[in-house]
Amino acid sequence: MAKKKQLVEESAKGNRPQAAREITEEEEDLLFTSGEFGAHNAETLQGTVWWLLSMQFGFQARDESRKLKWGDISLITDATTKNEVLLWTGERGSKTRHGESAIAFNPTAQANRNERCPVKYYKSFKSHRPEEMLKPDSPFFFAINHQRKPRSQIWHSKAPLGKNAIGKFMAEAAKRTGLPGNVTNHSVRKTCVSRLMDAEVPVNYVAQLSGHKNLKSLDSYKVASIYHQRHMSLVLSRSTNEASHGSSSTPPTSSMVGTTQVNKISSSMVTKSATDLTSGLFSGASIQRIEGCPFTFNISNKHCDAPDHKVKKRMMIISDDFDSE
Repeated sequence: MAKKKQLVEESAKGNRPQAAREITEEEEDLLFTSGEFGAHNAETLQGTVWWLLSMQFGFQARDESRKLKWGDISLITDATTKNEVLLWTGERGSKTRHGESAIAFNPTAQANRNERCPVKYYKSFKSHRPEEMLKPDSPFFFAINHQRKPRSQIWHSKAPLGKNAIGKFMAEAAKRTGLPGNVTNHSVRKTCVSRLMDAEVPVNYVAQLSGHKNLKSLDSYKVASIYHQRHMSLVLSRSTNEASHGSSSTPPTSSMVGTTQVNKISSSMVTKSATDLTSGLFSGASIQRIEGCPFTFNISNKHCDAPDHKVKKRMMIISDDFDSE
């Protein structure tokens, strides 16, 4: 403990967090725009397919990627949407449950019109594999054939990719791109869980995808992101610019969008109601907006249901009732 304290005081060593961090959306965009992810060569294509499948299926670090077989992922057509879908039917293990499937359902990766469509990259990855390596029991990731001819469309050899090479996918990509912090293969799993929880997906659904049996295990995956840190700082400082920075400092969620829409609708309904109720009192007047001043309106809508009744008839009702009795 004394040595640890000395290292911290002298060179800030010995007390750094070792947990892998999640990847932000901006950093993911940087990985694609910088050419680290893409389909222009064998290295980037293999890393991109690994990233997309790990995100969609919640793969564990390098273990499930190393054990993945070509037949574990199949390309099917959704009977309802008629869209192409990648279906993972492999067994999910863990560090403590060897050979036991801890998955509640077979996850899918839906085809979309996004430039990062997982189905599109899967097809491209398949087109560059040796024909004999498309068997169901063939390893999914193969070593790259660096001795191939320049115009050859077969980019991979027949040797499976080693676990050490798989384990360096994210670390090397982050290093070449200049991403700070501890970025490892586990970062993709942490990013998967964090994004789903930020989107308010039920926690038990997230656990079913990731394979966690204890929901408390997900607590270590969710750490305040840079978006949440900015928002908390603005709230604590009571910044007047919080409203203008809200859209850029906090990731939008469905609940936030829904609340904004409800507020707008409620505001318009109140304005319309105030205009309708006061139209009879202030003939020719138009109340569009009232703010900054305290007003008290006592408006009776007793006869709103019968706007066509004349004042003369309402005045005669009282005298008629007394005379008739």
